[in-house]
Amino acid sequence: MLKDKWVLITGASSGIGRESVKLFAKNGAKLLLLARDIEKLQSLQSIGIESYIFSVDVSNYEEVKKCFMQIRKITKSIDVLVNNAGILESAMFMMTNQKTIQNVFEVNTFSQMYVSQFVSKMMIKQKKGSIINVTSIMGISGANAHTIYSASKAAIIGFTKSLAKELAPIRVNAIAPGIVDTPLLDSISDEKKNEFIQKIPLKRLALPQEIAQSILFLASDMSSYITASVLEVDGGLCSI
Repeated sequence: MLKDKWVLITGASSGIGRESVKLFAKNGAKLLLLARDIEKLQSLQSIGIESYIFSVDVSNYEEVKKCFMQIRKITKSIDVLVNNAGILESAMFMMTNQKTIQNVFEVNTFSQMYVSQFVSKMMIKQKKGSIINVTSIMGISGANAHTIYSASKAAIIGFTKSLAKELAPIRVNAIAPGIVDTPLLDSISDEKKNEFIQKIPLKRLALPQEIAQSILFLASDMSSYITASVLEVDGGLCSI
């Protein structure tokens, strides 16, 4: 499906990113993998996934810039970008300090803008490409005690829709996962998880593989006439 296509994935070392790496590899993609944890990236290579790996904090503009200097020595084109890096912060708004607010936006929002800026310059020369930004249903509907996180993800939706208009014919879309069974949920108690599950029409958490499949769809030619869209992959949660 993506044979010999260059695909860059951020937050590639765990969760949705890691499952996306495995799925894209099965579909013949040439992989550029970015994450802070180089050992986890190396573990992907150890299971037979061929890739170029980069230890980089994508919330740091200078690190992103240096990373792309290395990437351009490997390839002059990128066909697909998956902006997946992110963190989950659960806290009441009135108790959230400035440092936390800054960090959440730097990782969840600014990082996608930084990486997209460098990738879009490459895609414009090709006059083609697909950018998939990972947002969240919390960016659509909001969530109690997740105000800053929700705001950082809502910003990605506006960014996606505007960038799609600016970059066309390059396609820019977003995936809005519901509650996914990944390490990001480690900070949430089992009791809270069960509360969430009871609100989901499908009565279960999403598997990271299911989100990866949706990302692959938007990356491929199967979605060739889709841009500026937000695909909700939430088991029906947003319908309530």
